[in-house]
Amino acid sequence: MSMGVNSATLKRRLGIIDAVRRSRFIRTEALAEQFDVSMVTIRSDLAYLQSQNLVIRTNGGARAAHDYAVDAPLNESPTLFEARALARAVAFRLQPGQCVFLDNSQAASFVPVYATAENLRFVVNSFETYHLASRCSDAAVSLLGGEYDRLGYPLISPAAHHALSFYDLDLAVISVSQIGKAGFSCLDQTGNCLDTAIDRAKQVFLLTDRLDRVDEDPHLFEWRDTMSVLQGGSPPDGVVLCQDWTVFADSASSSD
Repeated sequence: MSMGVNSATLKRRLGIIDAVRRSRFIRTEALAEQFDVSMVTIRSDLAYLQSQNLVIRTNGGARAAHDYAVDAPLNESPTLFEARALARAVAFRLQPGQCVFLDNSQAASFVPVYATAENLRFVVNSFETYHLASRCSDAAVSLLGGEYDRLGYPLISPAAHHALSFYDLDLAVISVSQIGKAGFSCLDQTGNCLDTAIDRAKQVFLLTDRLDRVDEDPHLFEWRDTMSVLQGGSPPDGVVLCQDWTVFADSASSSD
Protein backbone atom coordinates (compact mmCIF):
# COMPACT_ATOMS: atom_id res chain seq x y z
CA MET A 1 0.00 0.00 0.00
CA SER A 2 1.49 3.33 -1.04
CA MET A 3 2.00 6.27 1.28
CA GLY A 4 1.87 3.99 4.32
CA VAL A 5 -1.93 3.94 4.50
CA ASN A 6 -3.11 0.76 6.21
CA SER A 7 -6.04 -1.27 4.89
CA ALA A 8 -8.45 -0.25 7.66
CA THR A 9 -7.83 3.45 7.02
CA LEU A 10 -8.14 3.00 3.26
CA LYS A 11 -11.38 1.03 3.63
CA ARG A 12 -12.83 3.71 5.90
CA ARG A 13 -11.83 6.54 3.57
CA LEU A 14 -13.39 4.76 0.60
CA GLY A 15 -16.54 4.35 2.68
CA ILE A 16 -16.52 8.07 3.52
CA ILE A 17 -16.24 8.97 -0.18
CA ASP A 18 -19.22 6.74 -0.93
CA ALA A 19 -21.26 8.14 1.98
CA VAL A 20 -20.60 11.69 0.81
CA ARG A 21 -21.55 10.81 -2.77
CA ARG A 22 -24.82 9.22 -1.71
CA SER A 23 -25.85 11.95 0.74
CA ARG A 24 -24.48 14.95 -1.18
CA PHE A 25 -23.78 16.40 2.27
CA ILE A 26 -23.11 14.49 5.47
CA ARG A 27 -22.25 15.70 8.95
CA THR A 28 -19.01 14.81 10.72
CA GLU A 29 -20.95 13.34 13.66
CA ALA A 30 -22.85 11.02 11.35
CA LEU A 31 -19.62 9.78 9.78
CA ALA A 32 -18.02 9.18 13.19
CA GLU A 33 -21.05 7.15 14.26
CA GLN A 34 -21.24 5.24 10.97
CA PHE A 35 -17.59 4.19 11.04
CA ASP A 36 -17.33 3.90 14.83
CA VAL A 37 -14.32 6.19 15.16
CA SER A 38 -13.69 9.49 16.91
CA MET A 39 -14.53 12.91 15.53
CA VAL A 40 -10.79 13.64 15.46
CA THR A 41 -10.21 10.63 13.18
CA ILE A 42 -13.03 11.65 10.84
CA ARG A 43 -11.75 15.22 10.65
CA SER A 44 -8.31 13.86 9.79
CA ASP A 45 -9.82 11.62 7.09
CA LEU A 46 -11.79 14.53 5.62
CA ALA A 47 -8.71 16.75 5.62
CA TYR A 48 -6.79 14.09 3.70
CA LEU A 49 -9.62 13.43 1.24
CA GLN A 50 -10.01 17.16 0.61
CA SER A 51 -6.26 17.43 -0.05
CA GLN A 52 -6.73 14.78 -2.75
CA ASN A 53 -9.70 16.67 -4.24
CA LEU A 54 -12.11 13.84 -3.36
CA VAL A 55 -14.41 15.71 -0.93
CA ILE A 56 -14.94 19.30 0.18
CA ARG A 57 -15.07 20.04 3.92
CA THR A 58 -17.87 22.36 4.96
CA ASN A 59 -19.14 23.69 8.27
CA GLY A 60 -19.80 20.56 10.31
CA GLY A 61 -19.45 18.02 7.51
CA ALA A 62 -18.44 17.32 3.90
CA ARG A 63 -19.87 17.32 0.41
CA ALA A 64 -18.73 15.79 -2.89
CA ALA A 65 -15.80 17.52 -4.57
CA HIS A 66 -17.49 17.27 -7.98
CA ASP A 67 -21.17 17.37 -8.81
CA TYR A 68 -20.60 14.66 -11.37
CA ALA A 69 -19.53 12.29 -8.60
CA VAL A 70 -23.20 12.21 -7.61
CA ASP A 71 -25.03 13.15 -10.78
CA ALA A 72 -22.99 11.32 -13.40
CA PRO A 73 -25.28 9.84 -16.10
CA LEU A 74 -24.59 6.22 -15.21
CA ASN A 75 -28.11 4.93 -15.39
CA GLU A 76 -27.89 1.73 -13.35
CA SER A 77 -24.70 1.80 -11.34
CA PRO A 78 -24.09 -1.31 -9.21
CA THR A 79 -24.19 -0.94 -5.45
CA LEU A 80 -20.97 -0.15 -3.63
CA PHE A 81 -20.69 -3.77 -2.46
CA GLU A 82 -21.09 -5.09 -6.01
CA ALA A 83 -18.71 -2.47 -7.39
CA ARG A 84 -16.00 -3.46 -4.92
CA ALA A 85 -16.60 -7.16 -5.53
CA LEU A 86 -16.27 -6.69 -9.28
CA ALA A 87 -13.13 -4.58 -8.79
CA ARG A 88 -11.59 -7.33 -6.64
CA ALA A 89 -12.38 -9.92 -9.30
CA VAL A 90 -10.61 -7.83 -11.94
CA ALA A 91 -7.64 -7.07 -9.69
CA PHE A 92 -7.22 -10.78 -8.86
CA ARG A 93 -6.84 -11.56 -12.57
CA LEU A 94 -4.30 -8.85 -13.41
CA GLN A 95 -0.84 -9.97 -14.44
CA PRO A 96 2.45 -8.15 -13.72
CA GLY A 97 3.36 -5.51 -16.27
CA GLN A 98 -0.09 -5.18 -17.83
CA CYS A 99 -1.43 -1.92 -19.25
CA VAL A 100 -5.09 -1.63 -18.23
CA PHE A 101 -7.74 0.84 -19.46
CA LEU A 102 -10.46 1.69 -16.91
CA ASP A 103 -13.76 3.29 -17.86
CA ASN A 104 -15.41 5.92 -15.63
CA SER A 105 -17.68 3.53 -13.73
CA GLN A 106 -17.50 3.06 -9.97
CA ALA A 107 -16.48 -0.59 -10.25
CA ALA A 108 -13.58 0.18 -12.60
CA SER A 109 -12.37 3.05 -10.42
CA PHE A 110 -11.89 0.65 -7.47
CA VAL A 111 -9.65 -1.76 -9.42
CA PRO A 112 -6.35 0.00 -8.54
CA VAL A 113 -7.29 -0.13 -4.84
CA TYR A 114 -7.23 -3.93 -4.88
CA ALA A 115 -4.50 -4.51 -7.49
CA THR A 116 -1.39 -6.25 -6.16
CA ALA A 117 0.41 -7.27 -9.38
CA GLU A 118 3.68 -5.43 -9.97
CA ASN A 119 4.55 -2.90 -12.68
CA LEU A 120 0.98 -2.20 -13.72
CA ARG A 121 -0.11 0.85 -15.70
CA PHE A 122 -3.69 2.15 -15.53
CA VAL A 123 -4.98 4.36 -18.33
CA VAL A 124 -7.98 6.49 -17.30
CA ASN A 125 -9.98 9.46 -18.52
CA SER A 126 -11.50 10.56 -15.22
CA PHE A 127 -9.94 12.99 -12.75
CA GLU A 128 -11.57 11.12 -9.87
CA THR A 129 -10.22 7.72 -10.93
CA TYR A 130 -6.81 9.27 -11.57
CA HIS A 131 -6.64 10.75 -8.06
CA LEU A 132 -7.85 7.55 -6.39
CA ALA A 133 -5.49 5.30 -8.35
CA SER A 134 -2.51 7.59 -7.78
CA ARG A 135 -3.03 7.63 -4.02
CA CYS A 136 -4.06 4.02 -3.45
CA SER A 137 -1.81 2.09 -5.82
CA ASP A 138 1.89 1.76 -6.63
CA ALA A 139 1.02 1.41 -10.32
CA ALA A 140 1.74 4.05 -12.93
CA VAL A 141 -1.40 6.01 -13.82
CA SER A 142 -1.94 7.86 -17.11
CA LEU A 143 -4.72 10.41 -17.65
CA LEU A 144 -5.73 10.52 -21.30
CA GLY A 145 -6.74 14.17 -21.30
CA GLY A 146 -8.73 15.65 -24.15
CA GLU A 147 -11.71 17.91 -23.50
CA TYR A 148 -13.67 18.27 -20.26
CA ASP A 149 -16.75 20.23 -19.23
CA ARG A 150 -16.84 22.79 -16.42
CA LEU A 151 -17.30 20.01 -13.84
CA GLY A 152 -14.26 18.14 -15.07
CA TYR A 153 -16.40 15.57 -16.87
CA PRO A 154 -14.79 14.09 -20.04
CA LEU A 155 -16.35 14.95 -23.38
CA ILE A 156 -16.15 13.07 -26.66
CA SER A 157 -12.80 14.21 -27.96
CA PRO A 158 -10.50 13.19 -30.83
CA ALA A 159 -7.57 14.00 -28.53
CA ALA A 160 -8.52 11.30 -26.02
CA HIS A 161 -9.04 8.75 -28.78
CA HIS A 162 -5.69 9.68 -30.31
CA ALA A 163 -3.96 9.42 -26.94
CA LEU A 164 -5.00 5.78 -26.66
CA SER A 165 -2.95 4.99 -29.77
CA PHE A 166 0.21 5.47 -27.67
CA TYR A 167 -0.70 2.63 -25.31
CA ASP A 168 -0.41 -1.08 -25.96
CA LEU A 169 -3.51 -2.10 -23.99
CA ASP A 170 -3.49 -5.56 -22.50
CA LEU A 171 -6.93 -5.16 -20.93
CA ALA A 172 -9.95 -2.86 -21.04
CA VAL A 173 -12.34 -2.87 -18.07
CA ILE A 174 -15.84 -1.83 -19.11
CA SER A 175 -19.04 -1.77 -17.02
CA VAL A 176 -22.19 -2.63 -18.95
CA SER A 177 -25.75 -1.48 -18.34
CA GLN A 178 -27.45 -3.94 -20.71
CA ILE A 179 -26.24 -7.30 -21.90
CA GLY A 180 -27.92 -9.89 -24.09
CA LYS A 181 -27.95 -11.79 -27.36
CA ALA A 182 -27.58 -8.75 -29.60
CA GLY A 183 -24.60 -7.33 -27.74
CA PHE A 184 -24.14 -4.92 -24.87
CA SER A 185 -24.33 -1.23 -24.01
CA CYS A 186 -21.91 0.60 -21.74
CA LEU A 187 -22.81 1.91 -18.31
CA ASP A 188 -20.32 4.77 -18.75
CA GLN A 189 -21.92 7.33 -21.08
CA THR A 190 -19.39 10.10 -20.57
CA GLY A 191 -17.67 10.16 -23.94
CA ASN A 192 -14.86 8.02 -22.57
CA CYS A 193 -13.57 6.69 -25.95
CA LEU A 194 -14.77 3.21 -25.03
CA ASP A 195 -15.01 2.04 -28.62
CA THR A 196 -11.33 2.81 -29.20
CA ALA A 197 -10.32 1.07 -25.97
CA ILE A 198 -12.34 -2.01 -26.90
CA ASP A 199 -10.77 -2.04 -30.37
CA ARG A 200 -7.21 -1.75 -29.06
CA ALA A 201 -7.31 -4.03 -26.03
CA LYS A 202 -6.08 -7.60 -26.28
CA GLN A 203 -8.67 -8.62 -23.69
CA VAL A 204 -11.88 -6.98 -22.44
CA PHE A 205 -13.58 -7.58 -19.10
CA LEU A 206 -17.27 -6.64 -19.10
CA LEU A 207 -18.57 -5.97 -15.59
CA THR A 208 -22.24 -6.46 -14.78
CA ASP A 209 -24.52 -7.24 -11.85
CA ARG A 210 -26.73 -9.51 -13.96
CA LEU A 211 -26.90 -11.28 -17.31
CA ASP A 212 -29.28 -11.63 -20.26
CA ARG A 213 -31.09 -8.32 -19.92
CA VAL A 214 -33.45 -6.79 -22.44
CA ASP A 215 -31.66 -4.84 -25.17
CA GLU A 216 -33.19 -1.36 -25.43
CA ASP A 217 -30.22 0.88 -26.16
CA PRO A 218 -29.81 1.47 -29.92
CA HIS A 219 -26.03 1.83 -29.50
CA LEU A 220 -24.93 -1.73 -28.87
CA PHE A 221 -21.41 -3.09 -29.03
CA GLU A 222 -20.97 -6.45 -30.70
CA TRP A 223 -19.41 -9.46 -29.04
CA ARG A 224 -15.79 -10.34 -29.72
CA ASP A 225 -13.67 -13.33 -28.81
CA THR A 226 -11.48 -11.06 -26.67
CA MET A 227 -14.32 -10.54 -24.17
CA SER A 228 -15.20 -12.15 -20.85
CA VAL A 229 -18.00 -11.27 -18.46
CA LEU A 230 -17.54 -10.71 -14.73
CA GLN A 231 -20.89 -11.01 -13.00
CA GLY A 232 -21.91 -9.99 -9.48
CA GLY A 233 -22.84 -13.12 -7.59
CA SER A 234 -21.53 -15.71 -5.23
CA PRO A 235 -19.70 -15.23 -1.92
CA PRO A 236 -17.08 -14.79 -0.64
CA ASP A 237 -15.95 -12.19 -3.14
CA GLY A 238 -19.37 -11.58 -4.66
CA VAL A 239 -18.29 -12.45 -8.18
CA VAL A 240 -18.32 -15.36 -10.58
CA LEU A 241 -16.74 -15.45 -14.02
CA CYS A 242 -19.20 -16.07 -16.84
CA GLN A 243 -18.13 -19.05 -18.98
CA ASP A 244 -17.38 -16.83 -21.95
CA TRP A 245 -19.03 -14.50 -24.42
CA THR A 246 -20.18 -17.36 -26.65
CA VAL A 247 -23.08 -18.13 -24.30
CA PHE A 248 -24.67 -15.10 -25.97
CA ALA A 249 -23.14 -15.41 -29.42
CA ASP A 250 -24.37 -18.99 -29.77
CA SER A 251 -27.89 -17.98 -28.75
CA ALA A 252 -27.87 -15.17 -31.26
CA SER A 253 -26.62 -17.36 -34.11
CA SER A 254 -29.14 -20.12 -33.36
CA SER A 255 -32.03 -17.68 -33.65
CA ASP A 256 -30.97 -16.48 -37.12
